[in-house]
Amino acid sequence: MSAHRSSTVLITVAVVLVAVATVVRFVLAPNATKLPDDTDQTVHYAMMLDSKALQFGDTAHALKSGIPITVDRRLQITSTHGDTAVLKDATTIHLGKQSLPSVKTYALDRESRRGTSPPASKSVEPSRGALSSAFPPDAAQDNSYRYYDSLTRSIVPIRYTGTAKREGRAVNVYTITVSAPVKDPAVLKPLPPALPKRLVTKLRPELGSTARARLTPAALSALPNPVPIAYQGRSTLVAYIDQQTGIAIDQTVSRTVVASTTVGDEPTSLMPVSSFTFGVTPASVRELGDKADSAGLLLTLLTDVTPLVLLAVAALLLIHLLQRRTRRPDAPASQKPALGESTTT
Repeated sequence: MSAHRSSTVLITVAVVLVAVATVVRFVLAPNATKLPDDTDQTVHYAMMLDSKALQFGDTAHALKSGIPITVDRRLQITSTHGDTAVLKDATTIHLGKQSLPSVKTYALDRESRRGTSPPASKSVEPSRGALSSAFPPDAAQDNSYRYYDSLTRSIVPIRYTGTAKREGRAVNVYTITVSAPVKDPAVLKPLPPALPKRLVTKLRPELGSTARARLTPAALSALPNPVPIAYQGRSTLVAYIDQQTGIAIDQTVSRTVVASTTVGDEPTSLMPVSSFTFGVTPASVRELGDKADSAGLLLTLLTDVTPLVLLAVAALLLIHLLQRRTRRPDAPASQKPALGESTTT
């Protein structure tokens, strides 16, 4: 192979390597951070129902507590439409032989993970502009995110509270606090909109100090029969989000639904309908940590290692070519004429 042809080949290979590095870093790597269209993940939670559960009309068994239950949550992409993913968020509470399913559907931007406009004919939760089921990779360490709460159908701020470690990985810690009227139709459907006044009277000794003080005999007498009941949702969520991949390696959720009424023009909380705290099981935390490790390795290879290796090889080829040209003499010594010697015979 001639020197000129060899140089051309080396330059071509170097240019191709630079082009491939550019594609990997600026095309493949960003695509790898999008919410995968084959997402199908189940997370298991352990929960202790710490509640005062109303059994309306049966005050002898109105209060229940310490009931062990488990929760399974499955996040599944059912379809993608360009940069929009339709995600099904299915939560099932297992209480003995009883299962209580709840399914929510979201339209998410695959890059930002925020709620977006749904595809035509798709009915989804009104989460536009807010996170609901996932954080993006390299999530910001600030208070810029908002959260959609399906229980109250409200959007609230997400507060960044620092960093921590989970399964050996660095995580951002975010806290979400919600307090708003319950608007989820599936939650409201089994709850009565009103209670017989006699039941409220019987429950009075079990109520909080504020409710007992307001529900004097005169105030009870002035209440309509039945007594209108409203429901307030109060939640606190703490999420431990992998800094690199956005995977929620660990979470804790405290959620309470409180029955309330109006006494003398004052909204008055009566008692919790349900109040529970649950967290990701240790086995699921380990599984999510392993998933973050694998996803993190892939992102590192695509964003850092592979482009740098390709660029380094391209640079070495060009350096080798320059060195070869520098060392090569203009002509062989035997062909150069001696000083003063004629070039013709």
